[in-house]
Amino acid sequence: MDILRYYSVNLLVGVAILGLALGGQWAWLGIAVFPVLLALDVTLPPDLKLRKVRKGAVMDIPLFLHVPLMLVLWGLFLYRLGTWHSGGDVSTADVVAMTASVAWIGVLPNLPINHELMHRRHWFPVALSKLLGTFYLDPNRDVGHKLTHHLDLCTPADSDTPYRGQTMYSFVWQSTYGAYKDGAVTSLRSLRKRDMSVFHYKNALYVEFGLMFGLLALSFLAAGWHGVGVVLIALVAAKLIFEGLNYLQHYGLVRVPGSPIKLHHAWNHLGAVTRPVAVEITNHINHHFDSRHKFFELKPRVDAPQMPSVFLCYVYAFVPPLWFAKIAKPKLQEWDETFASPAEQKLAMDANRRAGWPEWISGVRDVHVETSSRGNRNDLGVRAG
Repeated sequence: MDILRYYSVNLLVGVAILGLALGGQWAWLGIAVFPVLLALDVTLPPDLKLRKVRKGAVMDIPLFLHVPLMLVLWGLFLYRLGTWHSGGDVSTADVVAMTASVAWIGVLPNLPINHELMHRRHWFPVALSKLLGTFYLDPNRDVGHKLTHHLDLCTPADSDTPYRGQTMYSFVWQSTYGAYKDGAVTSLRSLRKRDMSVFHYKNALYVEFGLMFGLLALSFLAAGWHGVGVVLIALVAAKLIFEGLNYLQHYGLVRVPGSPIKLHHAWNHLGAVTRPVAVEITNHINHHFDSRHKFFELKPRVDAPQMPSVFLCYVYAFVPPLWFAKIAKPKLQEWDETFASPAEQKLAMDANRRAGWPEWISGVRDVHVETSSRGNRNDLGVRAG
């Protein structure tokens, strides 16, 4: 069972493929899984069990099977767009349904599989992660993610950490700009360190632009400029969905820059559905302690800060007053009072004042906070925590 549960990621893509193959309004099948996953994740008890796996290589099968399934999904999507463009039996309403399903599948389960592969130490899975990242408009996400987010999480330097009072709607632009900037700056800095020209073939930006323009070129061949427009809508929608889910992972948390990454510097969502379909990405802090651990090796830390179902949090985040009142403020008050160090409590109350939130911890204004330039280099092979 510990192995079979992860084939749920392949099942989700398979459902979307079936919807597109059946055609018509069946194309909604891909995104229709969301309310089902939400209902199951909310009603089932949390999954706090360790995975018992004897042969780790077997666990990689659903990850690598996902790649051809995504290619089939997108091949069918482009084929259907071509039929629509040529006046065939695909209606505009069908195109809307296909676009919604392809965008959703481009994030779940595509994002967590991409995340797992980008952290592997071999060039082949990393290359596959860039291909998968193309389906949410971010092939080079691995560059900034590993060399910026894993160093600076929960500090102002990390564009993937939302500040207190920030809504999901402003965060998606912050994180999108930050990811592109970090990827470009890190790639160019790497070239300079090796005395290579910006035009050198090892410039990672060539991969990013090549993959994205390659997909748009295929879209044009399949369905002309109409196809390019629809595909761009699907990619942008997937990007926004992705950053919306990213919003939940470190919301409002603070850390003194340069201090060690500890147990309380990530939110964990240990839902029975979330863990397998998100490939343990929400078993979150254990991954930040040492990103060399594969997904099935991560230990669910029940003593770490917990959030309710990630699907439920995502729904709440669409209505900021509801998100703040029901989840963000209560959870952050608990975090501040239970987990935060005195220095972090000061940073937290400063953040509360800027957000116009209550200062639920008093007497921390005079705490001295010392900072250094960077956090732990835990993604470069140094264990943190």
